[in-house]
Amino acid sequence: MDHFKSRPKWTISICILALVFMMNICSGGSTSWEKKFKALQHTVANLAKQTMSQQLFVEERIRSSGSSGIKVTRKLNGGTSNYYTSTHISGGVAAIHDHANYKHAVGMGETVVVLNGVEFRTRHNDYKVVRPSTKDKTYGAVEYVDTPDVPPEVLSQSTVEGQMQEMREWFKAFHEQNPAHRDYRKYFKPVMCYLEGAWTLDKELNEPFESERHSLVASTWDELQQQIRYTSATGTKDLKENFSFLPTSITAVDATTGLPQYAQWNYKILCSPINQDIPTSYFRQQDDLAYRESTGRTLDGVLKTRAARFRLSEYNEDKFTGTNSLLDLIMKSIPGKDNVPEKLNEIPFGIPIYDTLYRNFTLLNTGYYHRSFKTSERGAMGLENIYRGFNDEFLFVAETTQPNIASESFKYCVRKKNCVTRSTRFSYAIPLEVIYLTPLTKWNPYNIRIWPNKTPVTAGKRNGKDGKPYNGVSPDGFYYVTPAEFYGVKNPINDDPADTTQFGAQVLDRKGKVHRMAGSGTRTLTLPIAGAGRVRLRYPVMPVHGEGSSVWKELSVLKKTLSEMAAFNKATTFFIELPYTSSPVYGLHRHEFYLTLEEMDNIKNGQTVTITTSLHNGHRHDLELWIHPKRDKLEYKLCDGLQYCADGHRRKLNILESPST
Repeated sequence: MDHFKSRPKWTISICILALVFMMNICSGGSTSWEKKFKALQHTVANLAKQTMSQQLFVEERIRSSGSSGIKVTRKLNGGTSNYYTSTHISGGVAAIHDHANYKHAVGMGETVVVLNGVEFRTRHNDYKVVRPSTKDKTYGAVEYVDTPDVPPEVLSQSTVEGQMQEMREWFKAFHEQNPAHRDYRKYFKPVMCYLEGAWTLDKELNEPFESERHSLVASTWDELQQQIRYTSATGTKDLKENFSFLPTSITAVDATTGLPQYAQWNYKILCSPINQDIPTSYFRQQDDLAYRESTGRTLDGVLKTRAARFRLSEYNEDKFTGTNSLLDLIMKSIPGKDNVPEKLNEIPFGIPIYDTLYRNFTLLNTGYYHRSFKTSERGAMGLENIYRGFNDEFLFVAETTQPNIASESFKYCVRKKNCVTRSTRFSYAIPLEVIYLTPLTKWNPYNIRIWPNKTPVTAGKRNGKDGKPYNGVSPDGFYYVTPAEFYGVKNPINDDPADTTQFGAQVLDRKGKVHRMAGSGTRTLTLPIAGAGRVRLRYPVMPVHGEGSSVWKELSVLKKTLSEMAAFNKATTFFIELPYTSSPVYGLHRHEFYLTLEEMDNIKNGQTVTITTSLHNGHRHDLELWIHPKRDKLEYKLCDGLQYCADGHRRKLNILESPST
């Protein structure tokens, strides 16, 4: 019976029906047996086709409710109104965070995604900056994206201090987008990272993509679905966030045997170099009001956080655009599952499709991601240019010849004759974020030894602190080759509980000298750099599923109208910091919290207000706040019921943002 419990209800019905038929067969002759067996085949085929119809119905409902894009992230907080819970933002948009102690890893948490009507839930992603192979057409083959070189002007400096000062100038030039100061465009290279999905025919459970920190814990597809059923039914979660909901579907039914063909949805995150400079002014910040209202931040305040989301557009004003925007050109340079596609050209209804980029009829290579095409004949609406999908702004499609991808087939007839059956395989994609790779990955001014793995780095129980410096570095979580002094803080710190970068690590150079170093991998915003401040390197451009709905489009107009009102763009709460402390147990960290205008007025009138801080380094604090009568400063009176926080936070609080700013 346990075997049946794990099966869908319709398969159990088929088994029961088959049993009834077999009982009837045993009571009849040979001719009767053949008829009843064929009837059973016919019934099974019809049930499978009905299941396909139900799956299509679900997908069509999802397609009409919005566009391809992220939908929601895991809930982290709650409050007095629904907008205090997570939306597509959980701390960061799509729960992005940093793993700068890895050479190639980019932090991104769990999220629910819709891709061409298929809704699925990812595991904790933490993807690598890898691209489809440029030489190998093998299914799933990838290679690392090359990082920029160090400017010769930096390397020519005779001292490490000189190199640091010159490198700061390059970051300043990039931050200010001033190539006249330093022509940064060769050394700050943008890559487009994207999420790709397809119906696969893989019988074995395959990892969606390689991550240095996360992997599926199931051994079979059935086991993975059982894990999701259990956690969804009980409301629990895998603490390491290594479960994914990846649906299974019937994509075809054998006309002879009536047996269904199952396909398994799978996804991966890849990156592709952009072969031109992308001015940062092309990233237009989106106003996510739920996050702004719950945190009391201004639009400019959000820009300084990981919650900022953008739309990539080369246009300075809102307007209708054609089918060849900058985003289209970037995605058209990204191959689908064939990695190095030959000249593919889908011919869906007996008519070749062409590239909208050209005035003439140049065949479109459908092996690369695109969201529009044109035909030589006008359709019923009198149009030649056609968008992929019924109404999906961010559906990018690529044809593939990989046999691992399920095919879609249909019979097409011209005037009810000359019928042909066409079969094509596709994958789908949405843009996720543009990341600027920097020279920091290759810059190694102390000439620290870089090992291929962490084994020699941590040998002898070295932990990078407490007088036990790492013996060199390695790309797999111990990539510290940037001098901590490069930044404007003494000890580089984490901004988020999900971050793994230590607050600086002690590292031995080749001569045995100890240096305080910072992580050299990808960051959303750098630590403060003298002359430049915090420099943004990650620009999330992922679409949100709901934005494709008619209601959301109306709300976008309303937001645009309100944003023109000065009061609408003013902070409504006080954003306050419980200052940094270094604890033997929790390490160097800080906490934040918000106070409403009413709460601040109560404190100023002599009352005490109790709040709970943000979660950092695995803990929070309950603070009782007051204005100190002698110092006339906002402080905590009690921390977790004690006069001082047990981990050493000082009493004086820092107001980072207020309604007056």
